[in-house]
Amino acid sequence: MKKKKGLKIAAGVLALALLAGVVWFANALVGNPVSRFLCRRSAEAYLAEHYPDTDFRVERVDYSFKMTCYYARIVSPSSADSAFTLDQSWTGKVINDRYESQVAGRENTARRLNEEYRQLTDKVLDSGALPWVDDIAFGDLQFSGSGVPAYDAWAINRETLELDKVYDIPALGARAGQLVVYAADNTVTVERAAELLLELKAAMEEGGAPFYCVSFVLNHPKAEDNTRPEGSVTVEDFLWEDIYEDGLVDRVQAAHEAAQAYYETEDAKKQ
Repeated sequence: MKKKKGLKIAAGVLALALLAGVVWFANALVGNPVSRFLCRRSAEAYLAEHYPDTDFRVERVDYSFKMTCYYARIVSPSSADSAFTLDQSWTGKVINDRYESQVAGRENTARRLNEEYRQLTDKVLDSGALPWVDDIAFGDLQFSGSGVPAYDAWAINRETLELDKVYDIPALGARAGQLVVYAADNTVTVERAAELLLELKAAMEEGGAPFYCVSFVLNHPKAEDNTRPEGSVTVEDFLWEDIYEDGLVDRVQAAHEAAQAYYETEDAKKQ
């Protein structure tokens, strides 16, 4: 009897240990409702103290497995660009307020404008009007602070952006839009790359999606085994204003040689 009783106790302890492990794992993976409640209450108190004269409210509380913390999503009914997050511990303590970067730093506004420009360029690039466009093709607006110093000369200054303002997206694209386009064609030459750049510019102009510059790569099509023959033509940040027929082949050749020299220099640094 004592042996059976001992086995039952051991089995019970093991079951509790397994249950505790499952609960711990689930908590680490998706969080728990108690912490969400504490975070919401703490976030509401934080808003009342730090943003008393606003209409900010807690939209929801989520858990980040990657960051191992909770975060409250704060929104404003009167300003779409004024959303931000409060990072919180499992007890609800606010450990990071992202208002300064997301709202005051115009991160939200820049993201909104970039999404609108991306939709504009996607409409043309995905339309089938350019059948040679390969699996990578998109447009982005460049903003100051991108981490690429050369871009700051023509990128949009974030500090000049206005919250919730409706901007002329094509005009912003012409001023600071960058396309990245990979093309696939059986003829991979500088002459063919020049022809395709002219087609690209014409299609984007007709679609009302101008750009400031384009990084363009012309490859051979993929074979059945998903490989490509060697050889490509690459130009980096080729200006819209430089895409015109007279002398274009020479400009593409010079840009291709510059890109190859840059990549060779970067590869040498890694060795």
